[in-house]
Amino acid sequence: MKDIKNYKPLVAVPIILLAFSIFILYNQYSQTGEWFIRSFELKGGTLITLNLEAPIDAKELRTILSSKFDDVSVRELRGFAGYGVLIGVGADINSDDVMQEIQNFGIDTSQSSIATIGPALGSTFWSQAQTGIIVAFVFMGLIVFFVFRKLMPSLYVMFSAVSDILVTLAFMQIFGIELSLAAFAALLMLIGYSVDTDILLTTRLLKGSDTLNKRIKNALKTGLTMTFTTVGALAALLLSAVSPVLSQIAAVLLMGLLIDIINTWLMNATLLRWHIEKKEANG
Repeated sequence: MKDIKNYKPLVAVPIILLAFSIFILYNQYSQTGEWFIRSFELKGGTLITLNLEAPIDAKELRTILSSKFDDVSVRELRGFAGYGVLIGVGADINSDDVMQEIQNFGIDTSQSSIATIGPALGSTFWSQAQTGIIVAFVFMGLIVFFVFRKLMPSLYVMFSAVSDILVTLAFMQIFGIELSLAAFAALLMLIGYSVDTDILLTTRLLKGSDTLNKRIKNALKTGLTMTFTTVGALAALLLSAVSPVLSQIAAVLLMGLLIDIINTWLMNATLLRWHIEKKEANG
C-alpha cells in the first residue's frame, strides 16, 4: 500500500471475498437447512477411526457407504505417522453394520476405534459452542474499544475479525471440513490471531510518529512476519498428521490466517488509512 495514491479500490478484494463467502453459506443453508456441515460431536452420531498401512480410495468408500446408510462422511488422513480414515455416521445407524461394510470393501479394521455421542449431548455441545463464540466476540469488542477509545478504528478491528470467521467457515464448506469441537477451538484461536494483527496495525497507525506510509510499511513487515511464522508451524503440524484433532485445528487455522492477511492488510489497513487521512484533512 506504500506509495499507492489510489489505494481505496484495494478494499474491494476482501469485500468481494466476504460476499462470496456469505453466498456459499446461504447456498449450504438452502440445500441442507444448516449453515455449516456439523460433525458428529455437535449433532450426535458415531465416529469410526481406522489406522491403515496404505492409502485407500476415500471417494469410492463414501459412495458405497452412502448407498447403504444416510448421513455418511468419509475423510482420509495422510501424514508422517501413516494413513487413516475417519468415517462419521448418524446416531441411528448401527456401527457394527458400518464396520461390516468397511470389511466388505477390503479394509482391515483391526486397528480401529469407535466413539458415539447421543443427539441430546451433541445438541448441548452445539449450544455451548455457539455461546462460546458469542461471548468471545463480546469480550473482544469491549477490550478493543477500551484500548483505542475510538469508535471507527474499533469497528474496523471487529469487522475484520467477523469477516475472518465467516470466510473461514465458507471455505470449510468448500473443502468439506466439518464444524467440530476442534474446529471451534481453532475459530476461537483465530479470533485471537486476527485481533492481534489488527491491534498491531491500528496501534502503529494511530500512535506512530513517522509518516503514514512508513507506519503502514513497518506494521506490514512485523505483522506478516508474525503470521507466516505461525503458518509455517501449522503447516508442519498438518503434514505430520499426529492426530485427527490436531490436523483439523491446523487446517482451519491455516485457512483463517491466510484469509486474515487479506482482511487485515487490504481491508483494515485501507479503511484505517482513509479514516486517518480524512481526519487530518479536516484538522
